[in-house]
Amino acid sequence: MKKYVIPAALAIVVLIVILTASCSDRRKNLELLSGDVIPSKAKLIRVSGESHNISDVKSKYKVIFYLDSTNEDCMKRLDCISKTINLLSCKDVSYLIVWEDKIPVEEIKKAGIDEDYNYSLKSKVILSESKPNAFLVDENSKIAMVTGYSYISLINEIINLNGKTDLSAKAGKMIVNNVSKSGDFSGNSNEKTLLMFMSSGCKSCRVSEDIISKNMDSMSKKINLITVRSDFDTRQSYDKNFEIDPQQIYFNIFCQEQDIQASDRKYPMFLIINKEYSVEKFFTDANEVVKYILGL
Repeated sequence: MKKYVIPAALAIVVLIVILTASCSDRRKNLELLSGDVIPSKAKLIRVSGESHNISDVKSKYKVIFYLDSTNEDCMKRLDCISKTINLLSCKDVSYLIVWEDKIPVEEIKKAGIDEDYNYSLKSKVILSESKPNAFLVDENSKIAMVTGYSYISLINEIINLNGKTDLSAKAGKMIVNNVSKSGDFSGNSNEKTLLMFMSSGCKSCRVSEDIISKNMDSMSKKINLITVRSDFDTRQSYDKNFEIDPQQIYFNIFCQEQDIQASDRKYPMFLIINKEYSVEKFFTDANEVVKYILGL
């Protein structure tokens, strides 16, 4: 009897391997790289069930955010994607959020993202093993950039694609409006706001944080104060009015407005904006900021 058991077991194992391989074949892994063209077999399905190709989206450039609804890091990117779409919209760029599996309708609503930006691959095609990922695609569906985990280089490229458009007033308004929703932001009569771009990762920022913290009460009587920190940074105890800067969207928008080249961009950065959200003053030294504000 035993001599039949082993061959039977081997046969079952072989069958499982064949079936697994067969299933894998149905789920095409494209692993797209820069220079590749997104093939038409990558069918994009809307929530409504309509099927599209990437070529159906007519635009000079397309930004594809590639996500997986079961991946926690992907779901955390929705705030970044929402702000990117709202702040960095221009006629030459279209946005697509492509989900490997299902479209998480409730979550995208909470993030303030319109359903029309979202498509699903229905788990039939894999654009990349790594997620979250994003692609910058030209009008011929050829990939010009693959980001990997970090969107920062992509965001800077989209800012450049906006040309000479000043995006800082739009960014300033979004920051103030978002902080106002928290209930802690009361506002001052002079309607000026200090945006403090901080990062715990630099020595000069830690020194600046001590200076700001000691003068916080006196400064808040003169001007609205908002701390802006990247999503990978740590909030500090004095950050009463606080806004998250996902993938440094705000930071790079204001750096461009101040004509600071990418290689020279660093924290801390202080900007005073007026009630129209345009920049009135720019500082990099916390002592100068305190002196100026207390003299208002």
